[in-house]
Amino acid sequence: MKKSSIRIISGITISIIIMGLLFYFFIFLNPLKIYESNTLKWVPILIAITGLYFSGKLNKNTPVKLLPLLFIPFIIFKLFNYAYFPFILVLLIIGILTLTLTRNNQTSIYKLLSWFVIISTFLFFLLSQPLILQKENFGYDNNGNLNNVNVLWDFTEKVDLRLPSHILFEKDNTEFDMIKIKGKTHFITFWATWCSPCMQEKPELEKLKKEFADNPHIKFIDISFDNQNRSKWVQYIENKTPLGLQLISLNQQKTSRELNFEGIPMHFIVNPEGIYKEYRSLKIAKSVLENSIKKMKIEE
Repeated sequence: MKKSSIRIISGITISIIIMGLLFYFFIFLNPLKIYESNTLKWVPILIAITGLYFSGKLNKNTPVKLLPLLFIPFIIFKLFNYAYFPFILVLLIIGILTLTLTRNNQTSIYKLLSWFVIISTFLFFLLSQPLILQKENFGYDNNGNLNNVNVLWDFTEKVDLRLPSHILFEKDNTEFDMIKIKGKTHFITFWATWCSPCMQEKPELEKLKKEFADNPHIKFIDISFDNQNRSKWVQYIENKTPLGLQLISLNQQKTSRELNFEGIPMHFIVNPEGIYKEYRSLKIAKSVLENSIKKMKIEE
């Protein structure tokens, strides 16, 4: 039992190190220059397979009842917003199948089936999202389209993104349904007080709001992800009195999933019909907004 405990602890440690290094490689270091690598679901799947394979190999003869402890490192997926339902079930199933591959007492047929499911699942998620590499002088044009990129594949169907029914809350806890955002052009910013890039953008964002303050066709909405510390959000809006409607999401992962984006700051420009486009850069979003206003004036 003592040897099994040592192997389990060693396996957990190895898995944490491997997973941490792989997240650093793909998300922070990103030497391949993968565009928005933090949104690609095949990345955590690959990380789960690699981490559990090595920890499983170390515990190939450990009693099965102790193997669930090897999933403790999966807490790292919570840190990177991948521990949401139902995707967390995919990671758990992949993890179980990976451990099956490492067991000495497992039959060849079960190992073969495990390999088949693991590879099929990985390829499904790999090909279900665009894989785009950023080239030198990567950026956006005035319409928010990507410049200087190499699209390895993109099998996604190009459809308009429309705001769904999704409940947010005002400072006094009044419910606000996003599906009501229609009739005017809306500039929506997702942010949080704990997000340094968001806070750095705030002065420029407020300048943009003042620039269009007298335009009756433009409305601004700020949506905070301070659901873990709501008091900081309330304190900020009371002290800084930012312009526009101030809302808060009580579930960052749910909001991000239903609106098809990952990471903040993020900016949406929503047309009067409720169709929106996403912009990571405030500078680009501002340029697109200005161009759309000019177009509206010409059409008038």
